[in-house]
Amino acid sequence: MPPMHRRVFLSGALGAAAATLGGPRGLGAQPPALSFATSTGAVGLITQIVRRLDLEKKYDLKLDLKVLDPAAAEKALLLRQVDAGLFPVLTAADLQAKAQDIVVFAPLLYIHTNLMVWQDAPYQSLTDLRGKRIAILDKVSGAYRGMQLLAARARLDFERDFQPVTGPPPALVAFLQRKQVEALAIHEPLVSKLLAEGKFRVVFGLNDEYKKVARRDWLFLGAAAHRDWLAQNRAAARRLGEILLESQRQLSRNPDLVEAEAEFLGLKTRPEIDLARERMPRVFPTEWNDGMVAGAMEAVREAVRLGQIKQASQDFITLLK
Repeated sequence: MPPMHRRVFLSGALGAAAATLGGPRGLGAQPPALSFATSTGAVGLITQIVRRLDLEKKYDLKLDLKVLDPAAAEKALLLRQVDAGLFPVLTAADLQAKAQDIVVFAPLLYIHTNLMVWQDAPYQSLTDLRGKRIAILDKVSGAYRGMQLLAARARLDFERDFQPVTGPPPALVAFLQRKQVEALAIHEPLVSKLLAEGKFRVVFGLNDEYKKVARRDWLFLGAAAHRDWLAQNRAAARRLGEILLESQRQLSRNPDLVEAEAEFLGLKTRPEIDLARERMPRVFPTEWNDGMVAGAMEAVREAVRLGQIKQASQDFITLLK
């Protein structure tokens, strides 16, 4: 499709999507803004779509979005710098055992971290990288927790048997590009950007590895809040969950929303955009029900079995019915 025609198509398609969403639920005073820690990555795409499709108006909820790198967003919630925000399921389960009540109340992402190496590197599995430097997000992140769990599955200890090098995403990518590390555990859209360069390849996706045993996607990131805040703001939290799910469903139906947010995602070339359009929509859940909660608890129980978490109680995750 010629560029001009594609832009016209995008504009028309996105306008049609917004038109189907309906108007506000009710009139009255504007409610106070709810602060939400989102990210510069995949979760940020969802909150960008919330704004693009004016979902706050539909659900009568004003959001004050704090766009941070993923690990910083998780810390912002942990330190009560925001009302709610993205948070790893495994970390929330672990914190509950340590008397810090953070509750996941809506789904955000299946684990979309991929382990990447240079195209000509010899590594074909995690075991091949034993003793090597792996660039990865901070210990609080879902990516770090995920690598710990998969390493334990392979009878390895991620911190003892490898050399994790932590930092924010731009630094981690630079470490791999400069060959200061042997591998990089990173998320979308950075995976698509690196693949588009033609110099790097994926050794494995963490979700693909998990599904070999669990036979279902690994929900690793959700919208969460401290339990006491949630108890006092249950209705607002329920509307926030509905907003986020609708945004994810819109993306599933219309991958052109990825291209519409290319500038936010840092996608500059046609190969980057095309790869992200293909890869990103499938990492977002579009349902939140008892089955999804049960699936999330499977990963938690496995983390307990492997010694990554001390105990597994379902109190840290809720449907907000």
